[in-house]
Amino acid sequence: AERSDLVNNALAAQSIEFRHHGLEFGFTYDSAAVVDDGSTPPADPDPVRLYLPSTRPGHPLPHAHVTRPGETFPLQNLTHGGRFVVVAGEEGRAWVDAARKLAESTGLALDAVTVGVDDADLVDSRFAWLRKREIGPDGAVLVRPDRFVGFRCAGAVPDPLETLTDALKQILAV
Repeated sequence: AERSDLVNNALAAQSIEFRHHGLEFGFTYDSAAVVDDGSTPPADPDPVRLYLPSTRPGHPLPHAHVTRPGETFPLQNLTHGGRFVVVAGEEGRAWVDAARKLAESTGLALDAVTVGVDDADLVDSRFAWLRKREIGPDGAVLVRPDRFVGFRCAGAVPDPLETLTDALKQILAV
């Protein structure tokens, strides 16, 4: 039993060499191209070995598979081709409508979808997005083309078009 304890301790001591998900997937940053939502960064007990998914602005979009009729794909695929995407909760139709108006009026490559379990554009059948989204059913996140969250709003706002316009002005420095 003593020899196996030595082996286990040696393997644990080397885990930083083989398990560094926090470095690979969890890179975050603050910049003018990220709209600070005033939230505090999540407490991370081991930023090298552990990856803590978050939709906090400046974090990479958490992974989740979503479905629509005949197709299952990673949520990150929505940013293909250099597109911004608004990902709203299942009751976030106002965010989707605002994003579509903004894209139409500016020509910006901006898509928008609702994601949820019931009555949404994309179905989160495994509840992966629901566990990681950190917004309410009427909230939204704006994901930049590099798959980093640029803006997050936990719930509904009086004027989502104005809110999204202001967020994009900051992110794009216009």
